[in-house]
Amino acid sequence: MLARLLSIFVLLFAFAGTASAQAKIATVDFQKALDNVAEGTAAKARLEKMFADKKAALDKMRTDLEARQAELEKQSVILSDAAKKQKEEEFYTAQMTFQQAYQRSEGEMQQAYMGAMETLIEKMKKLSQTIATEKGYTLVVEVNEGGVIYYSPTIDMTAELITRYNAANPAKK
Repeated sequence: MLARLLSIFVLLFAFAGTASAQAKIATVDFQKALDNVAEGTAAKARLEKMFADKKAALDKMRTDLEARQAELEKQSVILSDAAKKQKEEEFYTAQMTFQQAYQRSEGEMQQAYMGAMETLIEKMKKLSQTIATEKGYTLVVEVNEGGVIYYSPTIDMTAELITRYNAANPAKK
C-alpha cells in the first residue's frame, strides 16, 4: 500500500513538474460499482442461491449442537464421571466437525465470490480506461485500493462507470 501511495505521489510530482502538461485526475470506486451494476447484483444473487443449501445445513448443525450442549448440561448432574466424559468428547467432536464445515463453506463462498467479481472488475478496468481516455484524465485512482483519504466528488467517475457498464453488460437472467 505504501508503494502505491509513493507511486501516486511520484506521478503527481512528475505531472506538476511539467509546465505544459496539465494533470487531470479522477477517482473510481470499484466496490460501489460492483454493488450497483446489474451484472454484479445478479452474480451475488446467484452465489447466495448456490450456497443457500449449505447455509441451511450449517444452521441445522448449529441448532443440533446447541441442543446437545443443553442436554449435556442438564444430564451432567446425573451422569457418572466416565459417561459425562464420553458425552463431552462426543460434543467436542461434533463442535469441531461443525467449525470445520463452517470454515470450509466460508472459504468456498469467498473463492466463488472472488472468481465471479474478478471478471467484472477486469471489464470495469477496461471501461474506466476508455472513460479516462475520452475525458482526458491523466490519472485514475481506485479509492479503496489507492489509500485515498479525501477526494472531491466532482472527480468521481463511478456513477458514469455504472451507467455505461449496465448499458454494455445487461445482467443475464
